[in-house]
Amino acid sequence: MNSNFSHFKDMKKLLYLVFFFLLTAFAWHKYYVSVTEINVKNDHLEIIIRTFPDDIENVLSDTYGIKADLSKKQTKSLLKTYILSHFILWTDHDRQLSYKYLGFTLEDGFLVLLLKADLPPDIHMLKVKNTLLFDMYDEQKNIVHFIEGKKKESYILVKEEPVATFHLSK
Repeated sequence: MNSNFSHFKDMKKLLYLVFFFLLTAFAWHKYYVSVTEINVKNDHLEIIIRTFPDDIENVLSDTYGIKADLSKKQTKSLLKTYILSHFILWTDHDRQLSYKYLGFTLEDGFLVLLLKADLPPDIHMLKVKNTLLFDMYDEQKNIVHFIEGKKKESYILVKEEPVATFHLSK
């Protein structure tokens, strides 16, 4: 009877060990996410994209074959190129909406990208394609918040579905 009890204690220890390993494995896993906020103003869109600077440096290094460093002029230029090719806006009738890349800041450990787009007066719909970091991380998720007055819509974009459609109230 003692040997059965001892075996039970060993199994219990093993289960605790497996359970602990599973919990800590999830805690060590890095999350790959960006958050985009699109604010509709009278005649323009204010767009703020927040992501992790190390993820951007990694994708720039991998994409352009350089040692990316956000404090360097070359990296800043390549970041603009990368953003312009991976963040795309369309309006009604699939007309691409151009925007200005205003630059970035670093806030509380996040890279904050600032964009601005003039808003055509006849716009009723906006499509957003955000493929930032999809070429680097399969687990990447890009959350897009669309804010127009008191109305707020949100989508989670993934590699397989990188486009969200928003309807304006105008």
